[in-house]
Amino acid sequence: MPTERMADRAKIRELLLRSRTDADSHIDKIRAADPLTYDTLHEELYNYVLAKFLLEPSDKPEGDNFNALAELSLAKSQKVSPELVEEFDTAQSCDGATSAMAKKVLLYMAIQKALNIELPATESARVKTMQDLSRMVWNTLTAAEEWRGRLEIK
Repeated sequence: MPTERMADRAKIRELLLRSRTDADSHIDKIRAADPLTYDTLHEELYNYVLAKFLLEPSDKPEGDNFNALAELSLAKSQKVSPELVEEFDTAQSCDGATSAMAKKVLLYMAIQKALNIELPATESARVKTMQDLSRMVWNTLTAAEEWRGRLEIK
């Protein structure tokens, strides 16, 4: 039994390290792009989110639903169906935040840190799709001094 636990821990550690490395590589591609196009940002940001949420590209839910990605990530980590997560991940805390909401907020913080930007709180609350997320990040980059001149604006 202890040997199994150690093997499981090693697998989990390997998964977390691989996910971090993968996520970092997508941020590196965004930072290295010169000029950075919206399409490149969207593709790399989507892959970054998948890596941060410990999902594989094959795990993408149908459509472009950002909330579904957060719920799928929770479902995989808890080893339950996404439907159960959606059903039981209701706002239980006094602040009304679900686990999926908390996961999204942590992701926003990671994006801000990785790209040295500050995402608008009011707009972040309205993000429903990966396109919404990409547009919010793109608009924030266009206003950031560090990114001016490196973006290909159509």
